[in-house]
Amino acid sequence: MLSKSEIKAAIEKAPAVADAVKKLASKVARGVRLPARYSVKNLDYDAQRELERLFETIGQRTSDGCFYISILPIFRDQTVWRDALEYFGLVKKECDCDDEDVFARLKLIEPELTPWIDSLAANEEVARFVARSKNRKDWKRLFQSLVERFSSPECGLIKTLSQLGSDWFGDSKKLRSGALRRQLVIIVAMLYDMDADDERLVLERASIVDNPYTSSVTFSLPVTLIIKDGAVFDYPSRYHMRRMAVQLPLETVVNIERVEWDVKPQTITTSENAAPFANMVAKGVACVYTAGYPCLAVKVFLNRLSKSGSKCIHEGDADLDGFRIAKEVGNCIPLKDVVACDVLKAASSEYGRELSAEQIKRASVFLSNPKYDDYEFADEIRCLIGRGKWIEQESFAEILKSRRIRGREGEEKTQ
Repeated sequence: MLSKSEIKAAIEKAPAVADAVKKLASKVARGVRLPARYSVKNLDYDAQRELERLFETIGQRTSDGCFYISILPIFRDQTVWRDALEYFGLVKKECDCDDEDVFARLKLIEPELTPWIDSLAANEEVARFVARSKNRKDWKRLFQSLVERFSSPECGLIKTLSQLGSDWFGDSKKLRSGALRRQLVIIVAMLYDMDADDERLVLERASIVDNPYTSSVTFSLPVTLIIKDGAVFDYPSRYHMRRMAVQLPLETVVNIERVEWDVKPQTITTSENAAPFANMVAKGVACVYTAGYPCLAVKVFLNRLSKSGSKCIHEGDADLDGFRIAKEVGNCIPLKDVVACDVLKAASSEYGRELSAEQIKRASVFLSNPKYDDYEFADEIRCLIGRGKWIEQESFAEILKSRRIRGREGEEKTQ
């Protein structure tokens, strides 16, 4: 936590720290989500060192003198800022219209949602947003509109933020950015018991997207697509035959009724990164590109493949994000194997890239969350922290090849 004593000590050593930290605290007081990266112009080096100490990370300077510092997820949690808000005199003042009335009224209207509403009322970001009287009407409308959407037969239909903004507030830009969009993310995350840090994943869980044409899936598979209106498209198979990939936008993917294999259902390989995926395509491997964390288009497509009888081998970096991505993939299609698990067993302790202090802290914080006590890849993440190194997907082939060679040499010695 950013304690008053730490802030005071930093300001005494470098007065310019006060303005930089106060600007961030002001955002928190307004209920605005802090950015992952924050820039300060014309900051002296003493202030730079103090900011780096406060936020437990290393910043960088550009040629024009601008200083950039990463704000770790732990410091984007608004509860961390309580002391800072008091120090700068930004704590909300009590008003005649108590914001608790908003939650009390909602519980009267939707009594079956009382636990959910109580959780939202206890959330620091929600409390700060609702504390401003001008925000209450919008927040109440947002909550009730979401409840109506979740209880509607159209709940699974994909909607854009622009469309929902227009439907709920008569303003297509209302939810595309800003504090109200952040409230939307928090409400949905709390409903589905998700981490609110990854806004795209949270919104997609509720079938909400920024743009249905920027969400797409890229794959190379010997399959035919049967569309909901009965149309049959076999071009993916022809592309695969020529060792080429196909890319489909979300709008097309959601209209796929089923996927039919040209041969019996195969085990596909999913790839987190582009270069290994390109190699798979060139070799004629049946593969799907997740492009990091799978977007909604990828998830829907993997689900269609699962219904066709397919299973999956996942390839991705042996690091925290890599295992979280594997878990996301496994939620969409049965996993036969996660190659990163095999690589961690095969690689020597000296092999890999050094984990930064930020990466180690992030992995440790993840494992300390009771929600992940039974996490499928918890042992692998602990192994990463213990060895202090992570392994790129691009080096998997070399590591596994070395293991096969060592295995053959061992067999020859025993003969």
